[in-house]
Amino acid sequence: MRTMVWASAWFSLSLGMVAVIGACGSSSSTHSPSPAATPTSPSTVPVIASAVPTAAAGSPAASAVPATATPTAPSVDVMIGQMLMAGVDGTAVGADATHVIGDLHIGNVILLGRNVSSPAQVLALDQGLQKLAIAANGIPLFIATDQEGGTVQRLLPGFTRLPDAVAVGAVDDPSLTQKLGQMTGEEMAAVGVTTDLGPVLDVNDNPNNPVIGPRSFGPVPGVVERNGVAFMQGLHDAGVMAVGKHFPGHGDTSQDSHYSLATVNKDIAGLRAVELPPFQKAIEAGIDGLMVAHVAYPALDSSGLPATVSAPIVTDLLRGQLGFTGVTFTDDMGMQGISSLMSPQDAAVRAVLAGADIVLCGRIDQEGSCSHAMLEQLRDGLLAAVKDGRISMARVQASYLRITAAKLKYAMGVPTGVQRTLRWSGRSPVLSRPRRRRAEPSDARHR
Repeated sequence: MRTMVWASAWFSLSLGMVAVIGACGSSSSTHSPSPAATPTSPSTVPVIASAVPTAAAGSPAASAVPATATPTAPSVDVMIGQMLMAGVDGTAVGADATHVIGDLHIGNVILLGRNVSSPAQVLALDQGLQKLAIAANGIPLFIATDQEGGTVQRLLPGFTRLPDAVAVGAVDDPSLTQKLGQMTGEEMAAVGVTTDLGPVLDVNDNPNNPVIGPRSFGPVPGVVERNGVAFMQGLHDAGVMAVGKHFPGHGDTSQDSHYSLATVNKDIAGLRAVELPPFQKAIEAGIDGLMVAHVAYPALDSSGLPATVSAPIVTDLLRGQLGFTGVTFTDDMGMQGISSLMSPQDAAVRAVLAGADIVLCGRIDQEGSCSHAMLEQLRDGLLAAVKDGRISMARVQASYLRITAAKLKYAMGVPTGVQRTLRWSGRSPVLSRPRRRRAEPSDARHR
């Protein structure tokens, strides 16, 4: 269960923001989004909001929001903050998290190994982060982590040790994979982690790939499709948002995009036969988040630039042709597949103009990672581009609406340690009865 005192106020805020779109300026970006990139319309927002629990009339929570409050649009700082995801230092809320969320208005957090010592500690951290975000910005966070299993699993001490995806794909039993995804999601939800940066939907058909390998369900598209979708559905069963990666596919590369610009040299027919099907199946199955790769695909964009900053790939292909309407994330912006090509300011702006909703910065001061200083450069670049008209307010609002709609859909807020799951009916969530799950003690054995 997540505390939802803020829900009615935030919903009114979102509707008020929609109402003032026409008054916020309409400078054109360099690339017009396709019709499929249109954000959730005002007429559909109440359907999403109806799934959020609201306080009973006359209760303290209900009285905290005056019925006569006039909705107003959030500030540009807050809306840009919703378009950034950042790492924070430490295992508890301190000066660093307060600066990131309170001063910079960053609207989303990624947890890494440095943030985890036990389930109880992660729950306390996430409670503090959500309270800080709601107090500072009025909107809860996506709190995300890479909980793929095997070689990439950030929640580890006291949590279940998960198998590599390649082992799951070798069994190739989607019903078991779905149960694995649900178990993973239940452990995440129990400690307040709202979003899994997974599953990996890359088809690992290049044996020389230095970065995907066992993280993929395998070299056969059908195996990746079946198990990727099943894992996603398991996460959804636990009320956790899945973010598939790395669109449009990082499996057939011989370079690691952390340290150089990787390239997939397949022709369009090859991409449609191997790379794209798992993403297409996930979109058809209702995935709400996809991460875009710092990888070049000459057959899709002859510029040679990575997909991160490619409108032909993110807007025309992903949204226009494949029909994705959810939230798009960049990979970490300190990876040299993007940082070696352009400044952080330019990269952030070009990513948003290409179609990214959330720009990711882990804030790790090492080669191939987005540093602490780089976060403020990314933010400054976006704010400057909005101010001078390179990024229109309509473009910012489109991402803001997609992001906040997803947060409403997954009932994000302050976690209490009592799990709230989503029961899925089509693409509309219906809150099921909460199930209690106690966090494991810090000295629990890995299973």
